[in-house]
Amino acid sequence: MPPLDLTVFDDDELVARVRSGDRDAFGALVERHQRAALRVAAVISSSTEEANDIVQDAMVKAYRSLDTYRGTSSVRSWMLRVVANEAKNHVRGRVRRLRRDDRASARELRITTGADTAAFDRIEHEALADALGRLGANDRAVLGCRFVADLSEAETATVLGIASGTVKSRTSRALERLRVELGGEWGGVS
Repeated sequence: MPPLDLTVFDDDELVARVRSGDRDAFGALVERHQRAALRVAAVISSSTEEANDIVQDAMVKAYRSLDTYRGTSSVRSWMLRVVANEAKNHVRGRVRRLRRDDRASARELRITTGADTAAFDRIEHEALADALGRLGANDRAVLGCRFVADLSEAETATVLGIASGTVKSRTSRALERLRVELGGEWGGVS
């Protein structure tokens, strides 16, 4: 018997087939929405290279949590939301890795440069970290996306689920608050 042509089913029918045990139906869903998923992952993570891994991880999560899909939105938007969440998690992980790498680099810097330079760098870094820590969650999030993860305004808007104009205004206000926290004396914030 020839294999069943799953392309003739709409998304909701494919979900029903997956729920009844047809794994190939989920493969058809993935294939149908993979291009959009890759675009979402690449935009949010700011990395086309990492987008494939993000989408793969997201599709595993979507498969495992398909019972949570209630049909209040399209299957496509539900799947893309899973991808967006996975990409956001990936970005957060990247930020953590960057911080860890920065700490390692700072340790190497202290070893390879003079004590005065290393002490100054450490004090400056600690002052910035302390000032960021005193900011509100929204300010930390927008500054983290824009300047730590190096995301564009549009990417930041997608990651945070806000409008691009809101990203611009929050960034401006957050930078001003950071200047105040730093006493206006730190040269790294402009």
